[in-house]
Amino acid sequence: MIRRAGMQIWDSQHAQGPLADTKWPLQDPNWNHQQQDHRINMHDLRGIIVQGIREAVPRGQNINKAFNERQKKEETPTDWLERLRKNLQMYSGLDPETPLGQALLKTQFVATSWEDIRKKLEKFDNWQDRDLDELLREAQKDM
Repeated sequence: MIRRAGMQIWDSQHAQGPLADTKWPLQDPNWNHQQQDHRINMHDLRGIIVQGIREAVPRGQNINKAFNERQKKEETPTDWLERLRKNLQMYSGLDPETPLGQALLKTQFVATSWEDIRKKLEKFDNWQDRDLDELLREAQKDM
């Protein structure tokens, strides 16, 4: 998995140069670190491995980091909801359009909005069952 990802990146970045198969051989190439061209091959192989790891290994998920913020002073409810969406997708790996993503966004949007908006939304009948767009419209009223 790492080898394949690294080799694809190498080949796309070095279309004119040597193929990744020659840079990451399956058998011991008997490279000698005393020879310049062999040192270059070793350096390239190290780069391919690092790029392969970066591409192939899944990033850690941190739901806490996704929701560890509050609405900024000059931030509109629309901007705040968009920032929550991006954080959810980036740090938790969840799709904000799924039912679970929508439920998390709704809860966080209400809980971490400005105090006056939060109180208004909490008074909204059955806000947990409402659509996120409906909550956003309600938050934007009287602004």
